[in-house]
Amino acid sequence: MGWISHLCLMNMKRRKTRTFLTILGVVIGVISVVTLLAVGIGVRQEMINTMIDSESICQIRVTGATGGKHKDRMILDQTVKAFQELDDVDSVYPFYELYVTLTNGKYSYDGVITGIPQSELTKKNYTKTSRRTTSNVKPVLVMGDKTASLFYNPDTDQTYDTAEKKKAESWIGKKMDLSFWDSQDSTSVRLEVGAVIDSGEDTYNRDSQSVYCDLDVLKSFLGRLPGGGTVYGQPLDANGNPYKDFVYSGAVVTVDDIDHVDAAVKKLQDMGYTTENEKEYLDTIQKYLKMIQLLLGGIGAIALVVAVIGISNTMTTSVFDRINEIGVLKVLGCDPDELQILFLTEAGIIGAAGGVAGVLLSYGFKGIVDKIAVKMFDLAKGTQIAMIPWELAAGAVVGAILLAICAGYFPARFASKLQPLDAVRNR
Repeated sequence: MGWISHLCLMNMKRRKTRTFLTILGVVIGVISVVTLLAVGIGVRQEMINTMIDSESICQIRVTGATGGKHKDRMILDQTVKAFQELDDVDSVYPFYELYVTLTNGKYSYDGVITGIPQSELTKKNYTKTSRRTTSNVKPVLVMGDKTASLFYNPDTDQTYDTAEKKKAESWIGKKMDLSFWDSQDSTSVRLEVGAVIDSGEDTYNRDSQSVYCDLDVLKSFLGRLPGGGTVYGQPLDANGNPYKDFVYSGAVVTVDDIDHVDAAVKKLQDMGYTTENEKEYLDTIQKYLKMIQLLLGGIGAIALVVAVIGISNTMTTSVFDRINEIGVLKVLGCDPDELQILFLTEAGIIGAAGGVAGVLLSYGFKGIVDKIAVKMFDLAKGTQIAMIPWELAAGAVVGAILLAICAGYFPARFASKLQPLDAVRNR
């Protein structure tokens, strides 16, 4: 079969320009497909890695009933213990949310203050703290570093960070007035800001825009407020009496592995609780990113289809140009199958050359895309917005070869069926 390869190479050398242009078409097609798919894969992987690197991807936020007769669906201390005993659960802690207004001079924040255990507060990454971050008398506020954009001045329609050109760090050690939304007592309480959470320069998450405090201190503080024998914010039973147990707003369940999140969510929902977790958003993001990948791949495939048409045209032209040669080969006893293999091999060589060259050049384009993306979107240096896994590179080469062979099939079949006398008669 060595003579087949020899004839293929000789024919390609005789028609250098045509061969080069055909291979160039394959190269462009392969670059289009590989580069566009690489961008889709890179963006998807970067987003997944960002979420998976965060501990919150394995956390499930659980909420239940907060009043009425559904005590079995409330989040109590015994409920937290029951959650802890579930399979694959690593840790559980309760939280308590209060709707309040925080006033800082001309600026006010209408939102939620969340009490969480002190052990969870110490895990936060603080930019800076005051001398006193805890207290046994009044809650000490721990602010997210983006909360400055949530304090609003109704007179100027501007937020604190925009008008004052300051960040939340400027509040550390200072006091703010706190009042409850539905409290009959209009007296406000002054609470100190003890720390600010550092969530990153351009990162927005739950911590960055939340206000926290120590849960035990908050419970004790609420119990001392005048409330007619009830703790402020606590629900009442059907008879209007307070519950004996403290009712939390919810609990955060941390699962030991991301692969166990879905199973844990189902168990909690079967128990009658409402759940929320970031893996749901991750799954949704992955679904839409796959659709984008298919779209990008389809756009790139158009260029590859054009290249395949070019190969088919080249092989058809080659057959007609070499009819005399085909006739001579048949007269000398060349088998029709061998003749078909000759032209299919030539098409395969073109596909292989274009595929390999296209993949190699795609790595160069990948580097260019990464640099442009980092500069345009102000990403961290070294961020790979385009990724070419070896499966994609190998698949591109193999796909180019197979498509080239398919493109050369009909011209090769035509050549193999030519009668020797008809071919020689065209001499």
